[in-house]
Amino acid sequence: MGRPLKILYLRSENTSGTLQLFVEGHRRLGNQANFVTLFPTAEGFPEDICLDLPLLPKTDSFKKAKSYLTDESKLYEDAEGYPPEWKPSFQRALFFTMRDQLWKPILKKYFKKYNLLDYDIYHLEGGHGFLRTSAWPFDELKKQGKHIIANYHGVDMRTRGVFPWIDKLVDINTSSELDLLEKHPNMEYVFLPFEVNKHSTRFELNVPLKICHATRDRYWKGSDVIIEACKKLEKSHGVEFVLIENEPHDITLQKKAECDIYIDQVANLGGWGYGMNSVEAFSMGLACCTNLIPAYETFLGEHPFVNVHKESLYEDLVKLISNKELIIQKKMAGRKWVEKTHSIEAVMRSVYEIYHKQGWIRELPRDLA
Repeated sequence: MGRPLKILYLRSENTSGTLQLFVEGHRRLGNQANFVTLFPTAEGFPEDICLDLPLLPKTDSFKKAKSYLTDESKLYEDAEGYPPEWKPSFQRALFFTMRDQLWKPILKKYFKKYNLLDYDIYHLEGGHGFLRTSAWPFDELKKQGKHIIANYHGVDMRTRGVFPWIDKLVDINTSSELDLLEKHPNMEYVFLPFEVNKHSTRFELNVPLKICHATRDRYWKGSDVIIEACKKLEKSHGVEFVLIENEPHDITLQKKAECDIYIDQVANLGGWGYGMNSVEAFSMGLACCTNLIPAYETFLGEHPFVNVHKESLYEDLVKLISNKELIIQKKMAGRKWVEKTHSIEAVMRSVYEIYHKQGWIRELPRDLA
């Protein structure tokens, strides 16, 4: 591969725990990698280079400004365009322009302190640059022959849209959300990486059975439907329902590990299929239920999910819990499947295949070939 690559991931906040997995994966292959975040995470995930800039979403001043500038009636509306584009109100655009002016001299100091402009490949998580209303400094980095990937997670593409000044600089977009492939003409699918082997499995069943659901926004997952069906199951079939809502990540993992069945979503509003919650659940040996549209089932091929539907969720769950052998089969199949698709080795191979296809490396690293 020649000299080691220098790879930087940029995200506003480390909310999913995948950034350090990508970075560790690159380092294992002999490359230099880091991730930089604009403000600290509240989820308890590790930080690498955290800038902790002012006027960020966790601050009271930002929250007050956001409540004043946000039209709540349009909060869940899809952005328009192919790809969808960010089109803020005059007030929001003015706020972010002023914040960018505040940030720019601060960022210049950090660029020098951490050598942030000295990387070969930049992964922009959520399509974010360092500034909201400008492509700086990526417009200059692009002229220097640097490479840019934008990785979209869902809502950032669906309801916000791309930043056109960033989008025109990006070499390739990636996502682990299948529906986003239909929203951008230059998008490839990459599974999310997960340290599957860090979690021990438990295939035996609880008595009574325990069913759980984790959510931070009930709208996107159809959580109210899930809660209603599971509470009905508690009364009719004696199962125990565990609702995990707005909990720290370590508490969420602990509660999920004690259950038998995980329900991801039934609405397909926050994306098709499943997310990291299901990946974690499979790794711990839970059977996972979610709503898979036909296109996603075709894309996945053979998979271990129990396909459930909003209109018949209670009946679908009754059918599942009535077959204890099927639950155990789904638990075991889920663990094998997540090792095959979401292990760090499998995901890094797909990332480096993109690098190779783009002409950024001559050949795949020996450990991935």
